[in-house]
Amino acid sequence: MPGRDITYTTRDGENFTGYMAEPEGGGKVPGIVLITAIFGIDDEMKELTDAWAEDGFIVSVPDIFWRVMPGPTADMDKAFARYEAFDAEQGYKDVEDLMGDLRAHPRCNGRIGVLGFCFGGRYAQYAAALLGADAAGAFHGTLIDRELSPMPPADCRVSFHFGAEDPVVPMDVVDQIGAAYANHSNAQIVAHEGCGHNFSMPYKDGYHAGVAATSRQAVLETFNTMK
Repeated sequence: MPGRDITYTTRDGENFTGYMAEPEGGGKVPGIVLITAIFGIDDEMKELTDAWAEDGFIVSVPDIFWRVMPGPTADMDKAFARYEAFDAEQGYKDVEDLMGDLRAHPRCNGRIGVLGFCFGGRYAQYAAALLGADAAGAFHGTLIDRELSPMPPADCRVSFHFGAEDPVVPMDVVDQIGAAYANHSNAQIVAHEGCGHNFSMPYKDGYHAGVAATSRQAVLETFNTMK
């Protein structure tokens, strides 16, 4: 089933847009709130979203930067400018609302995973720790290290993947995240050799097909526990 553009309404009655994809059929399935990289909901992100829907999830992708500069952009200066201007505290509220919105969807079985690409990693961690997400995944997620207290409950499954040569999320940061999860029996914190940032994104410099497939399979297995 092809994805479609949708409109969300915040707790304060404001409207903004996003993208939603759902699997074929009519049964209830788990939900994924997908938080994009700084480039927003471009064609690449829509293709990645559709693939998760094909795996049996209803996927909600907000235009997370709608307050700063809405829409997708390939302009690095604009992308980084809105990243710098983004209000993290407001982002937490939006993610909470998005999770509630998706849980209430008639196709959702009530279980929600949060998946972050790059910028979205922080919000996947926060959702797992403080917003009641049932699972969290991230590919080369940034600023996760700022959200390590409190930690997610032991029954929340987590699968975070990093490039061992990523200058954006260097190994000392990955090690810090790994140490925080050392006693969490349902967490995978993996640094993949031979790749850097954006390894999961096929239209971006840094894409690594092998690592993209391996890390995606691990996150898929994590999210499949919600079925």
